[in-house]
Amino acid sequence: MEDRTNEKKDCLRRSGVLLAQRDYTCRRLKEKLLSAGFKEEIVEETLQDLKAARYLDDARYAENFVNAHREDRSRMRMRSDLENRGVPPEVISEVLSRDSEEHGNGAEIRQIRRLMRKRGFDPASAGREERNKIQAFLYRKGYNTSSIRVAMRAEPLDSDGFSV
Repeated sequence: MEDRTNEKKDCLRRSGVLLAQRDYTCRRLKEKLLSAGFKEEIVEETLQDLKAARYLDDARYAENFVNAHREDRSRMRMRSDLENRGVPPEVISEVLSRDSEEHGNGAEIRQIRRLMRKRGFDPASAGREERNKIQAFLYRKGYNTSSIRVAMRAEPLDSDGFSV
């Protein structure tokens, strides 16, 4: 019994060290602890304790991630990145939905316009083939068609003063 108590303390201590360095999702922390040699049942108990104490929270992790990457990643890319980190799909959907309500899609449109500028694309003078090519490129980057359409309105690319 004392062995188990010591192992749980060690697992909790190791979790504290890891969480002090950076935020983790439940799945990533579990993987780290298991690879450190802790038994699965001890790890599960530790994770439950950390969740109860709010030291481990996938929703908070997702919110922080979205806030940090709102200006440089599409929503689709953020969804994919969060899924790869082990955040449950329902949590991702909730966080992205709330972020969309609060901030709209202005950040995505700014990103699209930056990419178009970088590629030397001018929607005002572009032909059909060129427009289709840039739309396909942007769609592959993870931007949705409505954001692409708004960003491609024939306004000069020098101004980001669009209204959404």
